[in-house]
Amino acid sequence: MSQKIKFQKILFLVILNILGTITYAIGINCFAAPHNIAPGGASGIAILINYICGFPIGTFVFLFNVPLLIWIIMKKYFPKAFVLKTLATTALLSIVTDYLVVHIPVYQGDPLLASMFGGVLMGVGLALVHLGASNTGGISLLGLIVQKLRPRFPVGGLISFLNIVVVMASGIIYKNIESLLYAVVTVYISGIFMDKILDQAAAKNLMIVISECTDKVRKALVESQKGITILKGEGGYSSRNQRIILCAATKNDCISMEKTIKEVDDQSLIIITEACKVEGKGFKHVV
Repeated sequence: MSQKIKFQKILFLVILNILGTITYAIGINCFAAPHNIAPGGASGIAILINYICGFPIGTFVFLFNVPLLIWIIMKKYFPKAFVLKTLATTALLSIVTDYLVVHIPVYQGDPLLASMFGGVLMGVGLALVHLGASNTGGISLLGLIVQKLRPRFPVGGLISFLNIVVVMASGIIYKNIESLLYAVVTVYISGIFMDKILDQAAAKNLMIVISECTDKVRKALVESQKGITILKGEGGYSSRNQRIILCAATKNDCISMEKTIKEVDDQSLIIITEACKVEGKGFKHVV
């Protein structure tokens, strides 16, 4: 990879992290916190602490993550790159939350709308951070540590339980059952938007090509640096042996590949369908 391409990739990831932290911070500062909504996680705890004693939300989130990151470094659970990226993201989130988005007007309308739009912004923000190859730490970071200590422990259940505890605590601290219910709405919508964005970013298509000119199609795709697999098939009507080209690619790549194939053999049969999961051989998950 050339230095220019490497720099562009790093810059793109940095931009995603900046946009993600700003979006997430707006959801917290302008929608959730002003309406007494604590949507679980370290941010939810920070909102409750801020309500009780006025301690800055962003600073608390940063301080919450520091001991966990120090523990990870001491025990060497994860690579240093992971620790540095998490530290940088949480520091950026702290600065953005406490010093940047505080200048943005706070939404003072319907609490239900605040919970919904707060959830949307938080979900989108977290998704952008994950697409930027980083994370905001918090309770999920604690879950990763527990997973290293106890590999068979149901970490997902633990994280869900801790989030529920934070949401339940919000109802007690605010002395308002509606705050608890709004927090549930925020958590639910945040999860939906985050999952949807990440699923779309990781979406791949499966292309199946049946052609009389298999060699020409194969050569055209290989020259375009597309990874393909040749399968042996048999015509159901003619019983003739034939070869089938199989390829997993992004949606944009499938469009260009379809055009290339039609230029080589306009009589070819092309089947494109969405793949539920593609992993290995150069493909990897977004998170």
